[in-house]
Amino acid sequence: MSDSMKITSDELYAPDVDEYVELQSFLRRDAGPINDRPWIVRVIYANWFYMAFCGGVGAFLGWLILEPFFDDNEIGEEFNLAALLLFPVTAAFIGLFLGAAEGLICRNSLRALKSSVVGLGVGFLGGLIALFPTGIVFGIMSAIALGLMEDPLPGEMPTGMALLVLMMGRAAAWSIVSIPAGIGQGIALKEKKVIINGLVGAVLGGLIGGLLFDPLSLVLTSEDGQATYSRAVGLTTIGIFVGLFIGLVEGWTKTAWVLMQKGPLAGKQFIIYKDTTVLGSSPKADIYLFKDDAIEPRHALIINRGGRFEIEDCSTPDGTYVNGIPITASTLHDKDQIVLGKTVLEFSLKENSS
Repeated sequence: MSDSMKITSDELYAPDVDEYVELQSFLRRDAGPINDRPWIVRVIYANWFYMAFCGGVGAFLGWLILEPFFDDNEIGEEFNLAALLLFPVTAAFIGLFLGAAEGLICRNSLRALKSSVVGLGVGFLGGLIALFPTGIVFGIMSAIALGLMEDPLPGEMPTGMALLVLMMGRAAAWSIVSIPAGIGQGIALKEKKVIINGLVGAVLGGLIGGLLFDPLSLVLTSEDGQATYSRAVGLTTIGIFVGLFIGLVEGWTKTAWVLMQKGPLAGKQFIIYKDTTVLGSSPKADIYLFKDDAIEPRHALIINRGGRFEIEDCSTPDGTYVNGIPITASTLHDKDQIVLGKTVLEFSLKENSS
């Protein structure tokens, strides 16, 4: 029988033991306990929320610029430049704020600037081009609505079936003009999936927001026929729904993403779109990890190999860790924990995505 090893209390609590435990924890990058973020933080960092907020702000700003040039008593009697520019200016400012949204929330000013400028330009030019199909669609639906009314008075708002037809025409028009507002960010990033998500979300958001435009005008138009507040609320509602549905579509179609559990944006989710996603401290990285001196400008790559995701360390001094194990390359599985410096990410993979 071998002699048993005895450890005294002095040896157990010696400084060397604490140093050894700390060293092992550092080498394994034990993330420690992860606390759930407050629900308000989770909501703010949800892309459907900040996209809806930014879409609404953009549409409201577009209204604010154009409204001083509107006079509803003269619309239809003479040419009104503000009415002509309503679609392109609204689309431009929704595109500007939607383009800036992701960059602003991620503290990436370079991305915010690039995407917002492209979103502004695409929104305005696209809105100008959209004047032709929207004019045709809305003109046809307005004529049908007018035909359903008995002895309509000039400027009279339709009711019943005629109102429903007018609402459908307005919804179709806004679903078309919202497309350029939604695709600017994807064009700026040169990412096909982001463009498609923006297109689908913009169509859905414009459709629902456009449906609400006329009912809101019935409630908010003043007795003297001025629709100042009606346009403000109606356009802002359209912007909110465009942003909301772009965010929702991104969530519905995502297959892989990482959630920051520890770090300056703890609670923020990053959807993985590209075949190769760069994680690093450079603003040019796809997932920008700032305020962490241990993270290199180009620290790690997440590579999509036909639905199988791998992570590779970019030969960094501090290393990359998956579930506490240092790796040079490793296949990622659902709920794997990734540690880079002091930043902790959780990888998620939607079932049946591979």
